[in-house]
Amino acid sequence: MKTAIIALTRLGAELALKLAQPIDADVYAKNRECPLSGNSFFDKYARNGGKVSVSTDFGKLVEKVFHTYDALIFIMACGIAVRSIAPFAQSKTKDPAVVVLDETGRFAISLLSGHIGGANRLAADIAAFTGGVPVITTATDIHGVVAFDVFAEENHCAIENIDALKYIGSELVNGGSVGLYTDCTLSGMLPPNVQRVYPGHRMKAVVVLSNSTDVPVTAERVLYLRPKNLIIGIGCKKGKTRQEIEDAVIRFLDKNRKSPLSVLRLASIDLKAREQGILEFCRERRLEFVTYPADKIKTVENRFAASEFVRGVTGVGGVAEACAVLAGEKAKLVCPKTVYGGITLALAEELNERGYTLSDRPTL
Repeated sequence: MKTAIIALTRLGAELALKLAQPIDADVYAKNRECPLSGNSFFDKYARNGGKVSVSTDFGKLVEKVFHTYDALIFIMACGIAVRSIAPFAQSKTKDPAVVVLDETGRFAISLLSGHIGGANRLAADIAAFTGGVPVITTATDIHGVVAFDVFAEENHCAIENIDALKYIGSELVNGGSVGLYTDCTLSGMLPPNVQRVYPGHRMKAVVVLSNSTDVPVTAERVLYLRPKNLIIGIGCKKGKTRQEIEDAVIRFLDKNRKSPLSVLRLASIDLKAREQGILEFCRERRLEFVTYPADKIKTVENRFAASEFVRGVTGVGGVAEACAVLAGEKAKLVCPKTVYGGITLALAEELNERGYTLSDRPTL
């Protein structure tokens, strides 16, 4: 987690420098030796040990770090921190974690992005270091009920409809129960207020944990969590564009009723390592792209149908299916290869044998 600490006083700066080392943070401390008329001056103590003077006003500094770092620690009054970040806050999925700390280290307040951003955990870690008290106000933590945004973060799941989180959380903190529908492996006991549901079971609020878009669930409110466990194997003619790749992938996933949010990576033969259409598609979607040499593909190619034409071009009998399986630690082919205008796609699912664990423990 890329972290910045901002301090306005001498005591705050001293605490910031002590705190920076264990959490590997950059420190921005106001330089009292510089004239404060006009622009303010901050010394930046970088994680690599360097120190530079940054001439800027406080508001512009906050704007810069807000959009640059994963987490911000303000050592100052809470009101100053709130007013400084207010113009830049957008949503819980985009904002950095923000923690406010007094200059003695007595209280570490989780202010913004407590769950998804990790501010609750950061506040607890800071308080443990300073001997202070973490101040956490998120309702699920106070009431000791499962926080599904934390579960999603810890288990590498994408949240499809973030707005549904508040309804699920409200149901739990007000003493109700929610259903859980999943085709994934679960580990351990479910919390008492989370009930496993199956097709035909009706509940007011249900959480779906699945990569499938064809889920037989009936509920007033449904939260969809998409596990990142799908791998697309791809082979294509040279020169296919990003748009052509995207169109083929969307058609392929739609045909097989799989969520695009569950795709973890694409995989192909190393001959495609610099295929611009694939690279641009993966960059735009923030997906991994891995490639394998022909010798590696040959170790699994006998498990799939072979094409002599493909063998003549690449040296192996097939690319998409073999690479999809190779790209997972324990992956199985779930959708065989399909061709869309010179683009061949196959889908593998990475198995989570350990299972997903739901906990009603606080996030501290």
